[in-house]
Amino acid sequence: VSDRAPLFLPYLAGERTPHNDPFAPGVFHGLKMATTRADCTYAVLEGVAFGLADGLDALRAAGTEVQVLSLVGGGSRSAWWAQLIADALAVEIVVHAGSEAGGALGAARLGWLASGGSVDTVCTRPAVAARYAPDPERHARLAPRLARFRDLYRRLRGA
Repeated sequence: VSDRAPLFLPYLAGERTPHNDPFAPGVFHGLKMATTRADCTYAVLEGVAFGLADGLDALRAAGTEVQVLSLVGGGSRSAWWAQLIADALAVEIVVHAGSEAGGALGAARLGWLASGGSVDTVCTRPAVAARYAPDPERHARLAPRLARFRDLYRRLRGA
């Protein structure tokens, strides 16, 4: 957790879930002369994780129980990123074999199903390559930044 990093709202093209706000702004908040590129990089990754936390909260508010989430896409190659997400969301994150290509594989599987593939053949679960358990201490240190992230979005929404 970087206390000196600015906050980053990752809404560069508006936000869909859970805010459904096409005008949500992308923002770096709290930049200072001493802010480094590393601080900004951390803020971007943390901001995306906080955006995922908002989506997870919406799922839970709708009654969905979530114990484990799978990380897919290019970010699944980074153990550091997976751990940050696990800590921010307070949920276990798993990375499967081939997770980095998860989006493309998902699209290919949908095409296979559409062309007659059976669910039992097409929708096999890939092996788990790594697990990232949330660290309660890091989660507690991220909580105030998550609260400020959410407050910043609320304040900018009315601007």
